[in-house]
Amino acid sequence: MRHRLADDDDLELCLKQIGEIFDIQGMINQSLTTEHIVHYYTTNKLAQLLWSSEGFFHYGISYDGRYKKADLQEPARLVERYIRNTGASNVLELASGLGANTAFLARRNPNVMFEAIDISNKPLKRYTSLLNVHFRFCDYHDLSGLGTSYNLIFVIEALCCSTNKERVLREAKRKLEPGGKLIVFDGYKRRRIPPLTRSEERMWGLIEKSLSVDRIERLDDVEGYMEKEFLIEAAQDLSEYVLPSTMRFRPLIRLYLSHPAVARAINRIAPLDFMKNAIHLRLLSISLARQIGCYYMHVLANDR
Repeated sequence: MRHRLADDDDLELCLKQIGEIFDIQGMINQSLTTEHIVHYYTTNKLAQLLWSSEGFFHYGISYDGRYKKADLQEPARLVERYIRNTGASNVLELASGLGANTAFLARRNPNVMFEAIDISNKPLKRYTSLLNVHFRFCDYHDLSGLGTSYNLIFVIEALCCSTNKERVLREAKRKLEPGGKLIVFDGYKRRRIPPLTRSEERMWGLIEKSLSVDRIERLDDVEGYMEKEFLIEAAQDLSEYVLPSTMRFRPLIRLYLSHPAVARAINRIAPLDFMKNAIHLRLLSISLARQIGCYYMHVLANDR
């Protein structure tokens, strides 16, 4: 992937521009709690609708290297394949946000019952009228309030928010029927040799905190947690395919970063949790190109 971004990989310049607008070290040193995460996603409800009018707030999967609006639906389409191939009739989404993924699946699969849980946002009103969906307020660290079991559970770009992923995975396993599937889409840090430079470490810390994630863990560590509870049936590296989404707003972000006085004035008016999105939108493509970050789809089977 790196050659595709060779002309846009000036990390030192990016860090200098970001440092003229944001307190880099203060942001990196911040310890984030669940309350911070809830505040971030609540504040970014408008950003979610700007990202996609349907309320999708994750990266699209663009197989042809060009971002298209329909690419935001591809994670749900991949989940749908497993719903249909396994004959799943009862499906749960963890951390469903505004409900776009579950609503998309529910409309296309009217004979399947869906539940969707979240702690930060209510679903868009137009999704609450779907007869085969039940949206609930619930923390994915404790699913004891859900009174049923599921054939399939999925979570899209939200496992990273947990500082106790092992507990989330155990809770999901407890709610899955034997042979059921847990599908996880998320970003991770690669184990890289040689180690990261100081600038790359600062970049990674900024990506984490601008996403309101306390720590994005290494791929092999999270796969270790997964293997304690599940059989990993598939682990697909989708890093190259999410790259077009990470660069979707690049011209606007570059304009914002190149005018620090104007950016600081905007930051005094707009919420920090909204404006700091510019940081990860600028840096994620560099981290992917340098093989520091990665994005995977895991299919886990409850066969243990």
